[in-house]
Amino acid sequence: MLKKRLAGVLLSLLLFLVFVSGCTTTSSQSQNQSYEKTIATARTEIWKEVIGRGASSATIAIMDNGKIVYEEGFAMANRVEALAVDTSTQYNIGSVSKVFTGAAIMQLVEEGVLELDKPVVDYLPDFTMQDSRYQDITVRMLLNHSSGLPGTFMPNGFATAEDPDFLANFMDYLANSALKENPGVVSVYCNDGFTLAEVLIEKMSGQSYSAYMDKNIFAKAGMRNSSCSFAKGNANIAWQYSNDDGLALPSEIINLMGTGGISATTADLCRFSNALLSDKLMTAESFTEYTSPQYAKETVPSGTPITNYGLGWDMVSVAAFAEEGVHVVSKNGGTLQFNSQLYVIPEENLSVALIFAGVADVTGVANSITQTLLEEKGIIPEKAAEDTKTIAATPIPNEILDFAGYYGTSGSIIKIEFDQQKNTLEYKRFDGKAFVTAGSYPYTGDGYFDMQNDHRMSLSESFGKKLVLQSLSNADYSIVTAEDITANNPVDTSRFEGKAWIPVSLSAIDLYAFSATTGSLPEFPGYIYFGSDGGYTPYPLKDENTAFMNLAYARDLVEPMIKEENGKTTMTAMGYTLLDVAVVPSLQNGEKIAIGDTGENIVKRLDADGSFGVTLPEGSRVVIYDPAVAVAYDTMYAAIEDVPVAAGSYVMFIANDGDQFEYQYRF
Repeated sequence: MLKKRLAGVLLSLLLFLVFVSGCTTTSSQSQNQSYEKTIATARTEIWKEVIGRGASSATIAIMDNGKIVYEEGFAMANRVEALAVDTSTQYNIGSVSKVFTGAAIMQLVEEGVLELDKPVVDYLPDFTMQDSRYQDITVRMLLNHSSGLPGTFMPNGFATAEDPDFLANFMDYLANSALKENPGVVSVYCNDGFTLAEVLIEKMSGQSYSAYMDKNIFAKAGMRNSSCSFAKGNANIAWQYSNDDGLALPSEIINLMGTGGISATTADLCRFSNALLSDKLMTAESFTEYTSPQYAKETVPSGTPITNYGLGWDMVSVAAFAEEGVHVVSKNGGTLQFNSQLYVIPEENLSVALIFAGVADVTGVANSITQTLLEEKGIIPEKAAEDTKTIAATPIPNEILDFAGYYGTSGSIIKIEFDQQKNTLEYKRFDGKAFVTAGSYPYTGDGYFDMQNDHRMSLSESFGKKLVLQSLSNADYSIVTAEDITANNPVDTSRFEGKAWIPVSLSAIDLYAFSATTGSLPEFPGYIYFGSDGGYTPYPLKDENTAFMNLAYARDLVEPMIKEENGKTTMTAMGYTLLDVAVVPSLQNGEKIAIGDTGENIVKRLDADGSFGVTLPEGSRVVIYDPAVAVAYDTMYAAIEDVPVAAGSYVMFIANDGDQFEYQYRF
């Protein structure tokens, strides 16, 4: 059975791995500098991820003072053609694309066609939302994640083909959406802001985003192997392979272009960094603005956010290196199939770029490599091994005990309790049925609970809310991980109670086949949860059919709304239309399946154990969900030919108007 991988998570380790490294390059220009330790660290840490986590391949490049001093590929880019990763293999860089979008905006600011602190509506009069506060969103807020936009418009965002209507559909989605917070108050990671910035770039430049990047970024930076999506006709691209059966997954095309759609090599990412440092893309003054702390005023109660955003950058000062006296600017990227990291060290004129196809701890690996590089160059002393410390719990003050209660964030509903016998904070997470202990953290004094791994938890009452924070153990860097939730008006939640949903607006090219569940929270009258990909997010209801967003510190929120149309109960969320599986009709023996003139997907329930096979019309797709609404089979990944199916499964037929399906259901 093919198990569909969601959110970029591979399901098992590789059974077999061909140990092939691509071309290795070191620069003759740096004969007086040894990089042996750095290269050894890179090879060791990257192979650990390929072997241990099952990443399909990887590529790395390091640039020192404008010269590529190390460049290498790991494993196979294409197993069928036996092509090893080399220095020209393209990878999707995911959200590292955001710093390219930010650079484009800064160029337009320099040209005088944009101002960072002017409202977006001044430039995009067609931009509208259901929430009047949208008129206060400035250009800067799109880039520093403080716009208050919901999160991520997903339909066809990650796909197998380009969607020419993606931006138009995105604008329609915004026109029917609200904000989760006042603009400019809190910086929380938000892809929607960069998709809107993409629209802004196209409008103000008069060019497509791709054409703008080609002319104004890639060409000026000397990035000869970079493009918006994989370069057409390029066979040297990295593929991700399933750890279930070893087969290649469909090549990933990202229509979320401004937020994550660029493809590149790691050497080209270093060239981009060098172009920034040598004023080829913007002035030194603009670069300073671009890489200065830009986070909003209520992002953390005090100190510095771990995610100290610049204009597109995740961190304009990476805490771990800042504590060693080194200024490192960082951007991380993740798609359904790739993970990337770019580090720029301006004062040392160094860059480190790393990309994996598949799941990997890309930041951890990049940190190890960068640490070794800085040590090997004598910029910082070699870090001594730290002694393991035994934490002795101390009594928890009464004022902290008042923080016992319930908290919410994206994908989690949390219950915090205190064990005064053990002097621990008991961190419990809702699993769809009950609150299950996810961590037990001893109180160490000074308001902190030890989480190990150089992190600690604290609680704060700030900005009119109770907040849960995660901080570094030895530095004043933190991030808000959850905020308190309290009972809403006792609105009837029965329309959402115990429901399972599948996205009937899913297209034939959309890689994100998912399902959702909704239910009520007895502890909170008037609240429901929306669950997907193993997470559960709390939402209060404003009426029996409509939920709204009230978590200012959570990313990727949705607005679940139930509708009754043509005798069917549907729900909208994330730009998708989802169907209540309770109303799905049974597939009748010999029933004809043909797509009507509305183009709506057809969903049928299978009432008996048996086998199923289908012949696809051109450009169509079939997805089978098991009784628990997890994806069991998807023709995007493999043909459905006489596969076993369980009673209570659901079959979704996706095709063009008038298409008919031939299928065999035997039971």
